[in-house]
Amino acid sequence: MPKVSVIIPIYNVKNYVKKSIESAINQTEKDIEIVLVDDGSSDGSGKICDQYAKMDDRIKVIHKENGGLSSARNIGTASAVGQYVMFLDGDDYLKENAIERVLQVMEEYPSDFIQFMYQEVKEGDIPVIQTKFNKQYQVHTSKELFENLYKLGGVGASGATKLIKRELALQIPFENILHEDEMWCTRAFQKALNATYISDELYCYVMRNDSIIHSSFNRKKLDKFKVCETRIEVLNRLGYERLLSLEYNRLFGNILTLYREAKQANDSVALQEIKKEFINSQKNILTKANLTRKNKVIFKLMSINYQFIKLYYLYWKMKGF
Repeated sequence: MPKVSVIIPIYNVKNYVKKSIESAINQTEKDIEIVLVDDGSSDGSGKICDQYAKMDDRIKVIHKENGGLSSARNIGTASAVGQYVMFLDGDDYLKENAIERVLQVMEEYPSDFIQFMYQEVKEGDIPVIQTKFNKQYQVHTSKELFENLYKLGGVGASGATKLIKRELALQIPFENILHEDEMWCTRAFQKALNATYISDELYCYVMRNDSIIHSSFNRKKLDKFKVCETRIEVLNRLGYERLLSLEYNRLFGNILTLYREAKQANDSVALQEIKKEFINSQKNILTKANLTRKNKVIFKLMSINYQFIKLYYLYWKMKGF
């Protein structure tokens, strides 16, 4: 049985997938399984997967109808046989020593998951070699897990920056929404898990201009509200008041950001959904959030008359953000 199953969901990334697969093949740790999940690609990515499977018997290929990233990850996890799983997006790649390093940490600090860092790279760039490492540390409680989630931000929420016990990944599958990683953390961190955090940049996150996250507005971005609402319910139930305040801050920030993007896209349906979210959460933001001075002013104006949100939009345009 291999120690680690590297699960690579692949959907129409023909120009990137070879580098992604080869970064798994060329790991210094060889006792691995590589699960390529072709999520209904139409650009030839699936054929590339089959070609690599013929060259390396550690590779398993699954072809399925398109169902999204979460579906591909879940199917890959269900078919994997490794004790641990790592998720690698088909347009990103791993540092050569990534798996060797996380297994070394896992042996020293037995954990439900190991959290590591990523490095953002532009298409075609060579990643910078990291030469300095800070201390690693371990946490054991639900509260500590959520605190680290807010402290680390995006890298802490990412499903791709973790070595996870396969049984944990099976217990908590990914939901089919745009911000599936944040939702996974929200659901998983309700448990008192053992987690080890290291500062090693082991994952290379390729900044593609045409990715969903970095593309122009689409309504799937409103999934952020579902994540916030679920997080608020969990933090409220667990009694983590300070973290609850941070989440209401984040919710209000999402309302402003999504309004700006929907306004630019002239999406009237999305604008109505954003307005409804503000109205429904207005009282709790007022009583529980600790907003910045600027956001306090914006919030007060919106509370008097929601149409004042247009002043925020005009301010944003004038600043040229």
